[in-house]
Amino acid sequence: MTETRRYSHIEKSKVLSRREITRGLVVLKFENSFVARNTLPGQFVNVLPKIGFSVPLLRRPFSIYNTSGDTAEIIIQDHGRGTNILAGTRAGEYLDILGPLGNSWNIQSGNYETSILVIGGVGVASMPLLTKYFQKNGLDFATYYGARNNALFADEYLSNIEYSTDDGSKGFHGSVIENLRKDLLYEKYSKPKLFVCGPTGMMRAAIKLADDFDIPCEVSLETEMACGIGICQGCPIETSSSEAETTGRKFHLVCTHGPSFEQEAIVL
Repeated sequence: MTETRRYSHIEKSKVLSRREITRGLVVLKFENSFVARNTLPGQFVNVLPKIGFSVPLLRRPFSIYNTSGDTAEIIIQDHGRGTNILAGTRAGEYLDILGPLGNSWNIQSGNYETSILVIGGVGVASMPLLTKYFQKNGLDFATYYGARNNALFADEYLSNIEYSTDDGSKGFHGSVIENLRKDLLYEKYSKPKLFVCGPTGMMRAAIKLADDFDIPCEVSLETEMACGIGICQGCPIETSSSEAETTGRKFHLVCTHGPSFEQEAIVL
């Protein structure tokens, strides 16, 4: 976890385009110069599904998927009432967007030389901006991306990718963690650090993998939240005993202390 002191604000943002990049995954591009120019890799926005809709009442958090000029993008998995409404948004409609929120990935501190992005499923959402940062600054990185099958990859803004699929339809036949473990055993990377986002089970496996090889690991958590600014206390994550002793907190809030945390700071 790194403290990111940035301002956020609420803005009605016009949707410029909607595109489906793979089955069940929709990207919305919207006009919002504040978000586009102030978001750091790993931060998110809290979105009210379509202005004028009264149900659902609460906002939905989404990592910023990409930025360009005065525009930003979010990626949506259609799996519930709120996300179904959002995924159906059309160009010309407006979203009520609060952000950017949360802290960025902890990129600049730590004793590591190679960044390894570890992605499972829709965990891809926070990775394009991180990729862009590494490319812009000439830093060494690799990307390990796992999905159930070849049709489910959303890799348009990624690079240096090692694929894995559960059914063997692309890349390594098996889990993304198994694929990475294989390469760590062969010491393929110099002093790596893992940056991980995906299903909770995969992130737990990544933390164990990092512990096995004694390398740093940071995970970005995806959870339901209401306000996104720490008022409702609705997104707690238990802190580790060492973190609790250091900070005096038994719990952190994903929205304000996260969404990314170093492996030793939390109990996942």
